[in-house]
Amino acid sequence: MVEMIIVVAILSIVAGGLFLGIGMITSKPAEKCANKLVSLMQRNRITTMGKLEAWLEIYYKVDPSGKKYVYVKEVIRTESGAAYEEKETQIGEAGVELRYSIDGATYAELGTSPLKISYDRSSGAFKDYCKYIKIEKGNKTIKLELVQRTGKIIVTTE
Repeated sequence: MVEMIIVVAILSIVAGGLFLGIGMITSKPAEKCANKLVSLMQRNRITTMGKLEAWLEIYYKVDPSGKKYVYVKEVIRTESGAAYEEKETQIGEAGVELRYSIDGATYAELGTSPLKISYDRSSGAFKDYCKYIKIEKGNKTIKLELVQRTGKIIVTTE
């Protein structure tokens, strides 16, 4: 009887650890996506304040198998001002969902048109304003709060 109780206890511990491990693995892509997006936004802000016109476009791209991936396109006006340089970066794996809120109350999913993020050249404040961005995968939700006046990004986990 004691041996049976010990076996059940050991199996419970192993199952609990496995459950937590799987949860951590499936939610890691949301953290990676949020970190990449914050990094790109900060770099874009510095580029803009360095007197070049620049902005980010966030959108989904669907591969031939139908899986959606989150992409960011960095658009920067060249030094001559006559052309734009564009760089596309995949920031989210398949299954990462990105939603945004303009008013702080309702959230919209990325649709056919990209979400544009840009900064004011003189102050570094957000120009094309979006109040929150939520990035979700599995049981993990990362919320980015975009402070309009300062251009600051506050990252929280829900």
